[in-house]
Amino acid sequence: MRRDGAWSDVPTRDLVPGDVVRVRLGDVVPADSRLLDDTELEVDQSALTGESLPVTENRGAVLYAGAVIRRGEGDAVVSATGAASYFGRTTALVETAGTVSHFQRAVLRIGHDLIVLALALVSITLAVSLVRGDPALQTLEFALVVTIASVPVALPAVLSVTMTVGARQLARRHAVVSHLPAVEELGGIDVLCSDKTGTLTENRLRVAERWCAPGVGEAELLAAAARASRAEDRDPIDLAVLATGDRRPTPDGRVRAFLPFDRSPSGTRPRSSARTAPTAA
Repeated sequence: MRRDGAWSDVPTRDLVPGDVVRVRLGDVVPADSRLLDDTELEVDQSALTGESLPVTENRGAVLYAGAVIRRGEGDAVVSATGAASYFGRTTALVETAGTVSHFQRAVLRIGHDLIVLALALVSITLAVSLVRGDPALQTLEFALVVTIASVPVALPAVLSVTMTVGARQLARRHAVVSHLPAVEELGGIDVLCSDKTGTLTENRLRVAERWCAPGVGEAELLAAAARASRAEDRDPIDLAVLATGDRRPTPDGRVRAFLPFDRSPSGTRPRSSARTAPTAA
């Protein structure tokens, strides 16, 4: 961190807006910052946005706290820290988020109806007893009995036992129930929305199909794609190609030039599905 013109190492908790920090390959961005240098950084924001591939950031871009630098280095000025950062605001929203499930609303509605019914019965009992001239103490005792009998004391216990039985049956099918009302909620859903990356998939890219141009064999295609990839860059696409391709060069092939792939639409470098230019000698 650079403060008052001098570089020093300080804990993340001591950063304040206006400090200048330097981020390098493998660093975790300590706070929301704005990139100052005319450089390109590849930033892994999967923990915040769910993007499976790193994104390329340039001068003026915002680096969010918790993101990981996958390529490049540069200086950035801190714009927000702690609860004011993007990650901090997201955490606060998650902590305050809370909804009453359909099951809980149904139980509350049943309890409300029983209370109204108990009050009506007690009112009728008192009115009839007063008209008949019954002793006041006997009338109060009877009203108390009606009130106690109307309160569903065993309802929470019965419902808990019932949902526990359902959770046990789900556990036999390798399902983990985090809280009991989820058993009833799962049985009543119409549409299930789920994050794909890391939930339904493993966030691993692999080559599924190959398409070869006329006159090009599959072995030649895989060999050229492997030579167009670099394992040291740790790029997910390169690693997927290298895991499938054959790195043994063909007798009549060589790498003439290496042009890094640029994903940005405004990039000045040529955009193609290959990362190098393997050509035939």
